[in-house]
Amino acid sequence: MVGMESFFDPIEYKINSKANWNVVAPDYHYNWANKHEGPFKSTTKVVNLAEINPSDKVLDIACGTGAVSAEIFCNLDKTGLLIGIDISRTALAIAKKTTHGPNVNFFEMDAENLGFNFTFDKILCQYGLMFFPDTTRVLKTVRKILKHGGKIVFAVHGLAEEVPYFSSIMSSILKYIPDIRPKGSPTVHRFGNSDDLKKELVSTGFSNVSITRHVFSYEAGTFDEYWHDYMHSTANSIRPKIENMGDGIVDKIKNDSRQNIKHYMKDGKIILPWIVLIASAYNT
Repeated sequence: MVGMESFFDPIEYKINSKANWNVVAPDYHYNWANKHEGPFKSTTKVVNLAEINPSDKVLDIACGTGAVSAEIFCNLDKTGLLIGIDISRTALAIAKKTTHGPNVNFFEMDAENLGFNFTFDKILCQYGLMFFPDTTRVLKTVRKILKHGGKIVFAVHGLAEEVPYFSSIMSSILKYIPDIRPKGSPTVHRFGNSDDLKKELVSTGFSNVSITRHVFSYEAGTFDEYWHDYMHSTANSIRPKIENMGDGIVDKIKNDSRQNIKHYMKDGKIILPWIVLIASAYNT
């Protein structure tokens, strides 16, 4: 029924997320992750904070195309172990080409169903936590497969007003299509408040939680370049719904987005701030 409110279905969400990442992974890798653009300037900080020893066994959750995994691997010797997991086969195929060796493995695996019968010294996750439907389940499982005294390092995006790359267009989409996402869907800003992030980690048993705030920037090009990039990467999964609303609605969303972003324009180019939170904690 048109206009009927829909509610979040975690199974459908995962199926759609997997399908979407299998489409956008190459652009995501070559335009962002591999170039350390925008939020991926945090990759080195995340790995350094993990204090990886050469013989550590390390798990990279939601490894995507392997940006974090590649830097983890550089810190290990032949006695160490690196495992990366993700739900996207396309992303994993890229990761396997980027980082490979006898002590490296990548698996297609759901973070809510981690299937390991041994423990890790370090567990990292860059830009995945906020998308897991049941973060409590993920973190409790992470504790079970993390050695006593082991360390986690997770990175998440900041609040909507702190990451205008996402919010400048998404706020316009929600203005004209408020039910574009099922009620209760995870959002990219879910743990953008450091208090919420700390509470989630503490409530699942982690200790010595430390959260640092980092300010990065991203050059998004002209408005048309920014719009195309956003619609064909970040909003790819909902783009058909937007376009099905007709050219009139699309034009309104685009015009509003142009107004939202205009104060970030400099010499015809969009320069955006990008806040990232990096959390570290121990299993004690």
